[in-house]
Amino acid sequence: MEMEMEAMNEGEEDRNWACLPPDVLNVIAKCLNEISDFIKFRVVCHAWRSSTPITDLPAQFPLILDSPNYSRDPNLRFYSLSFNKTYTIPSPRALDKKYSSGPSSNGYMATLSKRNFRPVSLLNPLTNHEIYLPACPSVCDHHWIGSSQNQMGEYVILCYGRLCFHRTRLIFWHPGQRKWHRLKLGSAYKNCCHFYIRDMLFSIKRSTGVTKVTSITNGATTLLYDVPPPFEGYPYSAKCYYEYLVEDSLRDILRVSYDLEDELHIVYRLDVGNKNGSSPCWVQVSDIGNQAIFIDVHGAFVLRAGELSGIKKNSIYHLKKPRWETPIPISYYRPKTIDIDTYKSEPLPCPLKYPSNWILPNLHHL
Repeated sequence: MEMEMEAMNEGEEDRNWACLPPDVLNVIAKCLNEISDFIKFRVVCHAWRSSTPITDLPAQFPLILDSPNYSRDPNLRFYSLSFNKTYTIPSPRALDKKYSSGPSSNGYMATLSKRNFRPVSLLNPLTNHEIYLPACPSVCDHHWIGSSQNQMGEYVILCYGRLCFHRTRLIFWHPGQRKWHRLKLGSAYKNCCHFYIRDMLFSIKRSTGVTKVTSITNGATTLLYDVPPPFEGYPYSAKCYYEYLVEDSLRDILRVSYDLEDELHIVYRLDVGNKNGSSPCWVQVSDIGNQAIFIDVHGAFVLRAGELSGIKKNSIYHLKKPRWETPIPISYYRPKTIDIDTYKSEPLPCPLKYPSNWILPNLHHL
């Protein structure tokens, strides 16, 4: 028996694991749903690395980024809900920057630097790869930025001026033209929340809830239609309501109205009309199918629950603001899940101090 065990041990030692067939290595890599395991797998040897390119990274549960504005810490911290782990990554390029995530699957964030006249860039926080955008026009001091993607997967950046809600200062950068455009918006666009989806600008009036849908082509704007508020007497207070627009996997436009005071999330779907002469309207929904909406202070995106283990379908994952009367600073956010059908919420653990961004991990460069 001892001789048989020694023979087996010798066989294990003589086995060359680098000679595993590439298709077998690829199957193993696709089972590594934690990004750190995937990275460790690739650095074992050249054969394993060449069999698993970074573009084959398995679908990842979004990470939570600890992101105080304009931090002097050269390290970025992430928390994984699915594995209950905290990661720290050296990122000297993240110094003195303000982040804005968006409905993106490429893992990049729009960033706003405190230095050098506030340049805007795209930064992958996991790889430290950064793309600087052309110099912005002086008409905007970049008080707020938001990133999105068009149908070609290209990033589009919207920048507000410091007093944009009153002066309608909005500039637009499209990678195809490689230059900034100042959108010529009239007074009807004042005091609006703006979202860029499918090469269209959706502007929700803060006081009335009316949504203006505007086509953008080379910086030129064309109003397509107005959508009435979800219900009559729509109450919109800047202190208690937040709005999020996002495109789901079925290419429907979803609107999430978040009442901060009542901790209530209501989801609507955009019905563009044209059937039997009907007009565009918002229709409340209680079921978005096998999908989940991820919301943070900067924006929202939708993931299919069936593609990732641990994601609850027909739910919202929200890095929410606390109630206004709570003593902790407004800059603090606490994650929770909300069932869209029942409105029931459940807090989620998070050890980070400033958990304000959902990040979809990706390792490749734009």
